[in-house]
Amino acid sequence: MTNIQPVLATLANLAAGAQVLVDEASRALASSDLFFWPDGALVDLVVRPADPAEAARVVTALRAHAARIVPRGAGLSYTAGVVPSAEPEASGPLVAIDTTRLDAIEIHAEDRFAIVGAGCTWERLALALQPHGLRVTQPNPISGSHSTVGGLASQGVPGGTAGIIGLTVVLADGSVIRTGSGALEGEDDQPIARFSRFTGPDLTGLFLGDCGAFGLKTEVVVQLAPIPAAAFGSFAFDDADTMLETMGRLLAGGLATRVFSMDQARTQAATSVSASEAAGIVGAVARSAGSVGQAIRDVAHLATSRRALARADWVLHVVCEAASEPIAEAQLALARAVCAERGREIDAVVPRTLRARPYSVRGFLGPDGERWVPVHGIFPLSRARAGMRALQACIASHAAALEACSVRSSWMISSAGNYITIEPMFHWPDALDAIHLQYLSERNRARFGGATRNDPARELMPRLRAALSATMDEHHAVHAQVGRYYRYLDSVAEGTGTLVRDLKRALDGERRMNPGSLGL
Repeated sequence: MTNIQPVLATLANLAAGAQVLVDEASRALASSDLFFWPDGALVDLVVRPADPAEAARVVTALRAHAARIVPRGAGLSYTAGVVPSAEPEASGPLVAIDTTRLDAIEIHAEDRFAIVGAGCTWERLALALQPHGLRVTQPNPISGSHSTVGGLASQGVPGGTAGIIGLTVVLADGSVIRTGSGALEGEDDQPIARFSRFTGPDLTGLFLGDCGAFGLKTEVVVQLAPIPAAAFGSFAFDDADTMLETMGRLLAGGLATRVFSMDQARTQAATSVSASEAAGIVGAVARSAGSVGQAIRDVAHLATSRRALARADWVLHVVCEAASEPIAEAQLALARAVCAERGREIDAVVPRTLRARPYSVRGFLGPDGERWVPVHGIFPLSRARAGMRALQACIASHAAALEACSVRSSWMISSAGNYITIEPMFHWPDALDAIHLQYLSERNRARFGGATRNDPARELMPRLRAALSATMDEHHAVHAQVGRYYRYLDSVAEGTGTLVRDLKRALDGERRMNPGSLGL
């Protein structure tokens, strides 16, 4: 371990509000994500600044100690984007900057934007916007009960990051920049309204999806819109190919706002709710629909409908949003006509319930506390069916090994635009890490915390994930959450790779900011 006493002395004098953690448990937690990385390194200390200005002072001070910095939100990734890499030749302390205390929310309802601390969770932001009748236009993850706005800005999501219209970023030398219209200064050197992303070169885009390699995000400006009316449909299909063909037609025709599909295994896990979870869902559905009675019926049906859902190998869920319920229903009628050609309609309790209660971290474990990891690819519409067939064949070729290690597979397929995200998922009995236990309820920590280590599965899963990722790339898939896992620099054109490396040198010539991410 590097001598960190000089760093601690500097931080103690500099940042009175910052929390500085050096205990082994905090350091281990700040060095992990949801998968396991044998080449990962343990950070020397964790700093949790209290506000954006303090974050900038911390970065400036750390530069004087030649520190390597790993920006971090909730850490709920699975691609090592927040896991530091072991670099034997590197010198200086390895520091995780935990942004979760940067959680301020400043809502500009009339101008339809909000300035949000990078450590704010998506659920907290959604609750703050509800009284204004607004929501973010930015697609955000189901783990938004804990995952952060800044984490998404750094990691990206399959739906893209067009809803992020500005950033405040601390560069490796401690200087602070704003992007979008917030870069323009008015009187008293104050930024003008941060309502527009496009003011000159799109500097916001430079830092989106960078995995923290270009700078530490402290504030994120998100675009807002009124909460629309919605109509829902669910349709059962006998095979993935037919379902994907129908999904592609809906997307190509602009007939749905969002579509998603699960196979039997994933559907059964999604509809399995405990009594405490059901109580929370009732409240959420009631707030959404205005009817406690309907909410109770929906949750009861969510549990009992598993028998009906189990009769279909695949279920396609459709969400149509519009300015009013009649328009949304009319849009759904168009989608229903397409789905009815080769599918059969079933009750749409799943999409209704997930809209009312969109956030949960329960899904990062299996129903019985099994360890979980996905692999995802974002496919063009024309390649999704062939890609799916190839992925199914790849998993089938590993069937014996999967069975021997007690690994089960399931699928999540989704889209909100002209693409289809295909995400095979795997669950297996195995010991959980500190990051899993951190986000589980006390009840589930007691239930699942004592599992024993499954070394055969840990040897198999990296190989299988690599094979699946390679298969996706063969079918022109791209990836969000690149981190240190998905291929990036070795897959882009030579000129693009040169530009990215040049940008890294210009912004972080000493390679101190999240070294190893993006392959830099």
